[in-house]
Amino acid sequence: MNNTPFNLNKHIAEYHYDYVTVLDDIVPPALCDTLKERVERTIEQGRVKLVNHQGLGTREVSDAGGQYLHYIFQGQDVRDHLSELTAIYHSLLPLVSLVTSQAAIVSPHSRSDINIKVYPEGGGTLGEHYDTNAITVLLFLTSNREAPLRMQIPRAHPSKPEPWIEHRHIYAKAGSVLVMKGREILHDCEPTVTEKKITVVLNYYTRDDVWRPEKFDAFVYDGVDPEIAA
Repeated sequence: MNNTPFNLNKHIAEYHYDYVTVLDDIVPPALCDTLKERVERTIEQGRVKLVNHQGLGTREVSDAGGQYLHYIFQGQDVRDHLSELTAIYHSLLPLVSLVTSQAAIVSPHSRSDINIKVYPEGGGTLGEHYDTNAITVLLFLTSNREAPLRMQIPRAHPSKPEPWIEHRHIYAKAGSVLVMKGREILHDCEPTVTEKKITVVLNYYTRDDVWRPEKFDAFVYDGVDPEIAA
């Protein structure tokens, strides 16, 4: 267990100035292991789908058209098989509000409020995209030495003649929670090689902003080309 005192001001500053902050040891290791085992068992039973598509992204769905290869637990899948995550999702709301300095709310979109992405060994990945929700929180259930979250953070400073992009890689650590401005950062998951990576995606919004593109769910869950989606 990390005995470093929790520094709220540090996380607030990192979120606002670095666009992302990581809070360690939020979920106990034993609970991570329990959830991980149930995730794997649910996949083995064929109860969730494998997302496998590439080259379909457009500006309309905030996606650069990369490859998507992962098992996906949609909102109802989570409620059916991992109900503990619903409690975690709601219990994190005050902390998310403090870190982001916003009036955060849980998602009104039941299909995407809580998702789990399971990146299989040998190429599990997620293409470059911007999130559609105002606040993105990731809970890692595995610790990984590969397949980091890759971020392209926009930067500008009066001393620099031109804006630039800062590239950051963050590796998953079981029990850690990442809070980021996903709508402002182009990001993806580097493909896995020998490890499996399991990430819980917790989508939050704000009281005055619950926007989600009309065609996004069909694209991200079903691989429907946004150009032809109804």
